[in-house]
Amino acid sequence: MAADAGYEIVFPHCNVDISDVPGLVQDSIFSRPPKSAAWSGMFISGYDVNVAADMLQTAKKAMVPPFELSVFADPNGAFTTSASLVAVIESCLREHEGKSLAGQVVKILGGGPVGICAAVLAAQKGASVSLVRLTPSARQRAVDEFTRRFDVEIHSERAVENSERTEAIGDAQVLISTAKAGIQVLDRSALEHAENLLVAADVNAVPPTGIEGVGVTDNKAKVQTGWGSFYSIGALGVGGVKYKVQHSLFKQMLDSNDALIIGLADAYGAAVAHVGWTERIDRRSDSKTTMRVREKSRIQRVFSWHVFGCWHQRKFSSYAKGGFWWRWAG
Repeated sequence: MAADAGYEIVFPHCNVDISDVPGLVQDSIFSRPPKSAAWSGMFISGYDVNVAADMLQTAKKAMVPPFELSVFADPNGAFTTSASLVAVIESCLREHEGKSLAGQVVKILGGGPVGICAAVLAAQKGASVSLVRLTPSARQRAVDEFTRRFDVEIHSERAVENSERTEAIGDAQVLISTAKAGIQVLDRSALEHAENLLVAADVNAVPPTGIEGVGVTDNKAKVQTGWGSFYSIGALGVGGVKYKVQHSLFKQMLDSNDALIIGLADAYGAAVAHVGWTERIDRRSDSKTTMRVREKSRIQRVFSWHVFGCWHQRKFSSYAKGGFWWRWAG
């Protein structure tokens, strides 16, 4: 994605700990004069949304103006995916129901990175949000820590068996599945009990879909039930916006004369712009901070990709090809 947006050199760094962040930032900003510092960008990936948020703030604190660079956090793609998901749902509600998320009962199936972030964004919109945990061993600490950062209230319930899940979604007006790929967590019969349902969205693109009846390509499709109908949003309905959001944020880093600190709120703001409506974005705990830097050169840009929590332990080797340095695990 960084290369698609225009970055010419990409350096992945694996197994990065939060204590490594200040050194990585300062190695980048002090190796060039202030005029050149803005040519570099940093991306924080990994899986843990709390660690990514901490790394983003640590990177910001490590800046020494006028030595700065842009930093973008999107752990496991969760910030841009959840932002796109919530923006598309809100757009569907506005278009077809004349409503916003405010006051809606939202049930989110799955408590992974995308589910947690979507819960925060929906709660910030004024929805009553419940995170429905699907496994007996699901841990609550990560959810509690992330919601405290944004000062929102998220309800949590556990529904392991199909009967429990059917009961859990009974009062849902908005239903979101962010469960693991290739696992169906709700069958069509369960939806017959959700008579208040307005919109159902599923980010799973691997068959079978998480919610039976929600197609991968659905984009505000109308689905008939025994009690009426609801609107369906599938993985590609969300993914088309997510790609544009992530691409546009990388482009902002390249094109801005300021160094940017980009997190969840900024991803949501970009998603709202892409689906075609505007609103005031709540930036508590996750604000985009601009810092004055000099004009960027469009000739050479370096993108440093920091990945933590990798599944494997490998050393990095690097080689030169065509005048560009590329670093890869091997």
